[in-house]
Amino acid sequence: WARFGRLYLEGGAREGRQIVPAGWVAASVNPSAPHLQPGENPASSWTFGYGYKWWIPEDPQGDFLAIGVWGQYVYVDPVREVVIVKTSADPDFDDSDHETVAVLRAIAQAASNK
Repeated sequence: WARFGRLYLEGGAREGRQIVPAGWVAASVNPSAPHLQPGENPASSWTFGYGYKWWIPEDPQGDFLAIGVWGQYVYVDPVREVVIVKTSADPDFDDSDHETVAVLRAIAQAASNK
């Protein structure tokens, strides 16, 4: 999963070869409709924004993440050039998404010089 996150970190390219079109990567991490934007929204019950299977935290900082069943995450922070993968089997993971994003952001900041 880290390689998948790295592919998105690098705009769909790997070792100089474009694997996923850069336009697709950019579009997939940018919500395309008002009800998909991050933050409080009466048209949505969730505060994270949503692209093509990617979630955007409600306080956008350029980062995005894939969220899997039971608390699995692929977190990508292009600004800091960091990818973090979290595996889990927690059936109550929905209760801690915001806290998990805060932890992932703190780890990305600590791991980066940016």
